Amino acid sequence: MSLSGKLPKDDKNGLGRISATLVEDSASTHLIVAVVNCATVTTNMDTGEVIPTARIVAVEAFPGSSADAKQLRRVWREAYEQRTGQQQALPFEKTVTAPADAAGDLLRDGAGVVVTFPGPNSSRTPDEVDLICQAADLVITANLASVSMLARKLRIGREAAERLMQELRRRGVVGDAEGSKEPPVIVEAADLPAIVEAIRGPRADEDQADDATDPDQT
Repeated sequence: MSLSGKLPKDDKNGLGRISATLVEDSASTHLIVAVVNCATVTTNMDTGEVIPTARIVAVEAFPGSSADAKQLRRVWREAYEQRTGQQQALPFEKTVTAPADAAGDLLRDGAGVVVTFPGPNSSRTPDEVDLICQAADLVITANLASVSMLARKLRIGREAAERLMQELRRRGVVGDAEGSKEPPVIVEAADLPAIVEAIRGPRADEDQADDATDPDQT
């Protein structure tokens, strides 16, 4: 099968939605959904092979960090596994191991990046890490990225609540606000345990496991 190089015009072409994102975040991947039909069918007279040419009749684009792109990536992964029988990262995904501080700048399972966290956030105190986890729990459970809610529920000042919201944005829990609206929560409630684990880092659990199996302990 071949694909026509022409794109649809006017309101049938939604690629403009990610044009600015491609410039600002050129290293990440983004998703498009295309509707196709058959433009032509040709026959190779030597081999008898029948070759259809698909034509894109409509296309929509989704920034890689959006909740819609996350859902589409899951559907894509399922289709890829069914087609190839391989259960692994998608061919266009990158696997990056980053320090906990830097990993917050990447989206967990978002924008085509799979992030592994080698340890806890060493620059933060345990109380600060707990506060970030509590903020993530509140925002994700309520599906509401409200600074006022964080300040009220956690009994902290607005400035501290704003810093927590910035941290959640860095960690890919919430998106960017549009106008006067609250920023969108771009993860699902089912993702909460993994997000909390990522914030805390695995080292504490590993240390506890090591202590439990230490033959020197009596």
